[in-house]
Amino acid sequence: MRILLLVLLLPTYCLAEVINWIVVDYPPYYILKGEYMGQGRDEQVIDLVSKNLVGYKFKRHVMPASRAVKALGRSDQVFCMASLYRNQEREQFIRFTEQYSTLGLSPAIAMRKSLVDKLELGNSTDVSLRYLILNRGLTVGTTLNRSYSKEIDAILKSSPSEQLSTRAGRDSLESLTYMLLKGRVDIILGYPSEHAYLSKLMDANNELTQLSVQEAKAVATGYIGCSKNPQGDIVIKAIDEALAKLNHSKQFTTIMLRWLPQHMAPTLKPYLKEY
Repeated sequence: MRILLLVLLLPTYCLAEVINWIVVDYPPYYILKGEYMGQGRDEQVIDLVSKNLVGYKFKRHVMPASRAVKALGRSDQVFCMASLYRNQEREQFIRFTEQYSTLGLSPAIAMRKSLVDKLELGNSTDVSLRYLILNRGLTVGTTLNRSYSKEIDAILKSSPSEQLSTRAGRDSLESLTYMLLKGRVDIILGYPSEHAYLSKLMDANNELTQLSVQEAKAVATGYIGCSKNPQGDIVIKAIDEALAKLNHSKQFTTIMLRWLPQHMAPTLKPYLKEY
């Protein structure tokens, strides 16, 4: 009876041993169906972290991005999500890890190889986005309401509106890739791993290539964010301790390189330090 009374007096947080991982249907970060199901970058990070957390049970919840943010703000449970960007607005209701959970290249452009030859870009691995738009008059495909970095966003904002083609929705980049293959836009913006994944699905004739954007920073980091409540604070500390070791493991390197095109992998490798 005394033991039962003590249990009933414990705060709800002390009884919680479940981490609710948020999953969104967004390849190649989460691949929920098809040939590459389960091989998404962020879902593999979740697998790796979960295996190194002792004393917790895990549940996965598939939800749209709009609901994900709301779930992270809950105070009665612990929801966590991988590869989030940290900013002051989010830090008001999300507790972030200090260690990064993903490390990838900044947004890149995809374009047809025939156009690369026509512009005589040669064997360049990077190019100025500003030059392509303002000096060469190329048209650009982008996703509605998506930020590509402060530097790239500034270039797009100052570009002629008639050279910008915007698509909305979860499959917007797939739609833009189709337009690129059909020659309806000259270049499209996205992360290298996204371009590589869609190329596997759509570019059967190997018509497309990727180039880094000179104006953008070399790499982008993402962090795990959890609900900002007492139990969430404990969970974040445990995840941070796991990431401090995992970030320097061969497994982590393999996951980060999984969806990068081969010619861009050498750019990221120096930042992936294995101990």
